[in-house]
Amino acid sequence: MFVKSPQQALYWFDGVKTGQDALDALEAKEQLPLAVRLEQNGKVVEFYDSQLDNVTLYIIPKDGLVGGKGGFGSMLRSIGAQIERTTNHEAMRDLSGRRQRDVNNERRLKEYIAGTAEREKVKEENKEKKLEKLRRIAAGENKCKHDFSDPAYDKVRSETEEKVHDAVEAAMAVASAASSSKQEDKLGKRGSTEASAGPPKKRGLWIGDGLEGLSDLSDSDSDEEDEEKGEKSKSVVSG
Repeated sequence: MFVKSPQQALYWFDGVKTGQDALDALEAKEQLPLAVRLEQNGKVVEFYDSQLDNVTLYIIPKDGLVGGKGGFGSMLRSIGAQIERTTNHEAMRDLSGRRQRDVNNERRLKEYIAGTAEREKVKEENKEKKLEKLRRIAAGENKCKHDFSDPAYDKVRSETEEKVHDAVEAAMAVASAASSSKQEDKLGKRGSTEASAGPPKKRGLWIGDGLEGLSDLSDSDSDEEDEEKGEKSKSVVSG
């Protein structure tokens, strides 16, 4: 019978029938804890003297292993809720062991090769359309389907443009004639006013205004002063 010890060591003991026989045989191999529990087929063996099945017997500590206070699972769940789930599965493997990235690349390559003929066909069609368009341009047949062609309309349009042009020229001529007549009227009025007013009076500097008779005044004053001086001298001699 195979017996797995608390140290995770697997032993084969021949002739072991009960749980007590397994404990005795295992104590000869390694030191056992004070309290152990026997399990077989996922069930606890309560009676050590009972007959065991011919399957692996697990001998584990009864009180469990020394550990923390727990809460590690709840912490993992809380962290897992905060982690964003990725949609990139390229690094995963399928059932045959191939990377999903390689499978997707192979599928894209097959689709590209399968569409080569269609792409060549579209390319040739575009080339033919371009050549046909160039041929029409060279032959002068490149007319858009939305073009409008009406000889009567074109004639009326040209006549209307000529009439508008003639009307603008006539308006410009009338405006120039009116402006020239106004200029002539202004010049005539200015000439009449200048003729009635006579030649313009020359204006000198401001220091010469009102000083025309200063020379006469100065001469008369000098004569009067000489006469007064002569009279005074006569009176003095006579006296």
